[in-house]
Amino acid sequence: MQGHYNYVFDNITDTYNFTTRNDILYRVAFVVDETFSSISGEEIPNIYQLVVEKANDETEPLDSRVSATIENIIERFFNDERNALIYICSDTDNKANLRNKVFNRWYQKSKYKDVIFKIEKALPIKSPGFPEQQIYTSFMFHKQNPNYKKLKEIYNKIDDVLNNDK
Repeated sequence: MQGHYNYVFDNITDTYNFTTRNDILYRVAFVVDETFSSISGEEIPNIYQLVVEKANDETEPLDSRVSATIENIIERFFNDERNALIYICSDTDNKANLRNKVFNRWYQKSKYKDVIFKIEKALPIKSPGFPEQQIYTSFMFHKQNPNYKKLKEIYNKIDDVLNNDK
């Protein structure tokens, strides 16, 4: 695999930005996620959602350097073993299952699976009058994270919380 693209961190937007050889701009962000704090009723710090955005509408031909770049950014993120990452596959274009498979394949091939633990689940979302939908999620955290057990416990409660009182 070729190396990754050079990227820069934009302090104004809090995003990592890089442009591919086809002039496609990507933005990668780690957005604070309060879900675990809401579920547990206590402050759970260092939980972030991974957001990967292609800023152009052009179709990107297969480019292995894109995934290599995102992998490098995630690797830097986990330099702090307290950080945890939740990834929710967007389905705005009916490609959530495909994104989930790509993310899982990346992790399986990753050299980080020895130190980064990953759990995943498809969350059934039930709303009256609408067909049940699946939201694909992955949750990753460092095996040395001091909140390891608590993080797993809370993640396993997410689907119950999402579907209660509906």
